[in-house]
Amino acid sequence: MLLKKIEESKNIIISSHVNPDGDAVGSGLSLFLALRNKYSSKNIRFILEDEIPDNMKFLEGSELIEKFSEGMENLPVDLFITVDSATFERIGKTKAIRKDAFLVNIDHHHLSNPMYGDINIVKESSSTSEIIFFVLRDMLNIPIDKKTAEAIYTGIITDTGNFKYESTTKETFYAGGELLQMGIDRGKISDEVYKNKSLGAMKALGKALTEMKIIPEKRLVYFLLKKDFIEKENIKKGETDGIVENLLEYRDCEVSVFLREIENGKIKGSMRSKNSIDVNEVASVFGGGGHKRAAGFTTDLTEEEIIKNICEKL
Repeated sequence: MLLKKIEESKNIIISSHVNPDGDAVGSGLSLFLALRNKYSSKNIRFILEDEIPDNMKFLEGSELIEKFSEGMENLPVDLFITVDSATFERIGKTKAIRKDAFLVNIDHHHLSNPMYGDINIVKESSSTSEIIFFVLRDMLNIPIDKKTAEAIYTGIITDTGNFKYESTTKETFYAGGELLQMGIDRGKISDEVYKNKSLGAMKALGKALTEMKIIPEKRLVYFLLKKDFIEKENIKKGETDGIVENLLEYRDCEVSVFLREIENGKIKGSMRSKNSIDVNEVASVFGGGGHKRAAGFTTDLTEEEIIKNICEKL
């Protein structure tokens, strides 16, 4: 049915969640590039509310990703595809483009995704980029060229910590192996993604590791990065994404929480766990979600209120 909807649609919009990470960029860009290659006569656009992280701009074709601007809500659209977004609301302002267009929801947040699309391709997977690999190959029969393969691989490694996280399966390794055979330079991609931090981002990591707070009885470690530090060091969105994993490396913790002050007095939280703790369930207290071992949320609560709520769930 997905193939039929694509073939009968002239105007196709792809979007993903606000503050896009590597999987949002990788899955959306790879789908965008593959569809443009096969359907050159169609009007296909990849639009996001926010700019992509600097360490994703090495990807060929990333310059074609558009940032939402006033007036785009009037764009013609027959088919609207979301990737890597657990809810439709998570795509932010770009949701205004859809209107009554047919909606396809492709996502790997199977625990928190309410199946909001007219077509839902939602399954447990390491990443949405991994799902896109199999969608292109098995459902759409679209050949994957090198630049599309690089986008998929980038999305996979960012959501698996370079194949380290528990979400990595034999299917993930299979997809990675197939992508390598397409000629991608995995060393270059890894360097661009993981060895490309600004001085401000390095300072933020150092600050988190030296000032992290520990609640021993809950085996919890957490840190709040304040807005004044972010502004002083000119830290961009996406540059602090890995800090929550660094906090989890502390041997006497089971759960790590990284909090970041954002606009309008809100706090964005990321959670990770090692073994038995379901952080998707904990994040749901704040209206967030994700996976059993990795989840996130945005809230109006204070740091103290957030940690109190988390401790009550642990």
